[in-house]
Amino acid sequence: MIFDSESVFEDNVITVLKQHGWKDGVLRYPTEQDLLDNWKGILYRNNNDIDRLGKYPLTDGEMAQIIEQIETLRTPLALNSFVNGRTVSITRDNKEDVAHFGKEISLYIYDRKEIAGGKSTYQIAQQPVYPAKNKMLNSRRGDLVLLINGMPLIHIELKKSGIPVSQATNQIEKYTHEGVFTGLFRLVQIFVAMNPDDAVYFANPGVDKFNPSYYFHWADYNNEPICGGQNPGKDEWKL
Repeated sequence: MIFDSESVFEDNVITVLKQHGWKDGVLRYPTEQDLLDNWKGILYRNNNDIDRLGKYPLTDGEMAQIIEQIETLRTPLALNSFVNGRTVSITRDNKEDVAHFGKEISLYIYDRKEIAGGKSTYQIAQQPVYPAKNKMLNSRRGDLVLLINGMPLIHIELKKSGIPVSQATNQIEKYTHEGVFTGLFRLVQIFVAMNPDDAVYFANPGVDKFNPSYYFHWADYNNEPICGGQNPGKDEWKL
């Protein structure tokens, strides 16, 4: 199938993603604050037992504590350890929670053993806004970001038919050099560059240089590419 429109291709990929487990909602045109609020809600839903948050939602200050912890993580390994560490600790500043005010609380964030089940939430952020970190630059808008339990872990850059995947990888590299993957977006673990006929994925290198030698194609057991124009994005996204 030929996709002459990137937006039509994007909608097609979203449909396929929803069919393969990314079923907990599409957040359209979210800002970083929208995604923070979304994560805050998921954290509360997963931690509202009496020994953690109880009936008192997270405050903006408590979310800021979490972001501050993320900002101190300077390597991809450290960020990966945060995502897969199962919990994060905060000091309660919600005065309504008299029992826990001023005390350290451990919050469940994600357990990889619960993939496709348990408390896990799988969402799609469509056309998220990445705020500019420099007054000389404009804010950027990505194509798709996949959220697990509210955390933006996979950034997908799309191109229509006839546009090489290399243009998508170059765009990701440009965004990285502009510093858009900061704050909450520091959690992005995997980049994907895709057109209807091809796709590559690679780990977020952080401050290190991008190296095409570490760009990989999905393949089946016979090492044949599985992302093609007839079923773009299908098998590689199944949970």
